Amino acid sequence: MKTSMGLMSFRALFRAVALVMVAMVPMLFMAADAECSFGEKKKDKKVSLPKDVDAGLNYLFTFLAGKDSSFDGSKIKALIKYVDDTPETDKIIKLPKRDSSNGAAMRLQVNAGLKRILEYTYNPEIPNYALYPSVIRVSGWHADSQFAIEKAQPWKYLDDCDTPRVWRGKEFEVNTPDSFGGGYYRYDLNRLLVLLKYEGRDVFLSVSKQMDKSSVGMKGLVVDDNQWNYFYSGIPGLTSGGMGWMDTFMYDSMAVNLFIQDKNNPAETVSYLFKWLSAGWAGLNVVRPKHIFEGSQRFGRAFSDLMESNGLPTPKAFAEKVREIEAMSDQDIDHYISEYSKQIEHIAAEHPVLSDKFPEVYENGRYADKFTREERIGVLVKEYVKQAMGKQCLIYEKVVSN
Repeated sequence: MKTSMGLMSFRALFRAVALVMVAMVPMLFMAADAECSFGEKKKDKKVSLPKDVDAGLNYLFTFLAGKDSSFDGSKIKALIKYVDDTPETDKIIKLPKRDSSNGAAMRLQVNAGLKRILEYTYNPEIPNYALYPSVIRVSGWHADSQFAIEKAQPWKYLDDCDTPRVWRGKEFEVNTPDSFGGGYYRYDLNRLLVLLKYEGRDVFLSVSKQMDKSSVGMKGLVVDDNQWNYFYSGIPGLTSGGMGWMDTFMYDSMAVNLFIQDKNNPAETVSYLFKWLSAGWAGLNVVRPKHIFEGSQRFGRAFSDLMESNGLPTPKAFAEKVREIEAMSDQDIDHYISEYSKQIEHIAAEHPVLSDKFPEVYENGRYADKFTREERIGVLVKEYVKQAMGKQCLIYEKVVSN
């Protein structure tokens, strides 16, 4: 009886301590943020968006949530003008909260035309993760999405969008591990794509909102962001922060990515990303604007490199290689993935974190044993992109040759 009561008391104590820790962690994050930004508070104040700009964002998210196909471009003119007039900056732009999510914006100058950007990044035959290798592990359109069914090619309407062109769809994504906790998640998004004119120039918008809470976060690691190498354990929790046992989730995310031809440099494109995110545990959001901005910068660096590269295969050749990889038999895919797993094991053995963590995941060539076919295809497609960009390639040359 004493033993039973002792166990019950211990369990109660453990639950109480865990609850206290859960309550304290967000405060620790906030304290760390305050310490890191000390002396920069005056420069990093949240911007107060003009009312007509905020109204434009509201219109986009309302239109996304509905089924209307008649888009009113006049509702977002102030939003487009705001982006068009924004001076170049590589600093964080903190946004007011939206639906309890913290936000940050980023302006990106891309030395590529909008046609080239659309031919790659909004091509139904090229998966998004191939063009966003630093932030997306795998992704895809749901089969009933208008964009997928119509096999939309937005770039073909650049000279015919005086009346806005609209496409809708639902996507799934799995992100790459975040850099502050190492978590990665699978989630679904509603997405809206709009092509229209503004003062004679083409404007393209991608609007997204998370549909529901994500799957539970898994432990991962940014191994080498410059080489687009990331580690996926398949084990629930966080890799760093001392809270590896916690079940974390992405509760909500929403974004507007607006592309417009630069008025001062017509051969270049301005990309302006508004993003809001809520993620954490026990219903608590521990994501701060600086975390969002850091992820946006990771996205921006890789995206610019790809769009500005002369080594990237043509969209047609790119799409053909993706189809070739997707048509491979499981046996052929396993053949290449086994080499990939050996390379990951070699990297992990010399990595300061992985050499002590997750040996049960990667030793003896086991790393990809539990990968789905979808994830294995994603590996091969990304290695193809890495080889084209002169990155470290972790599989046989044959499957990734251009």
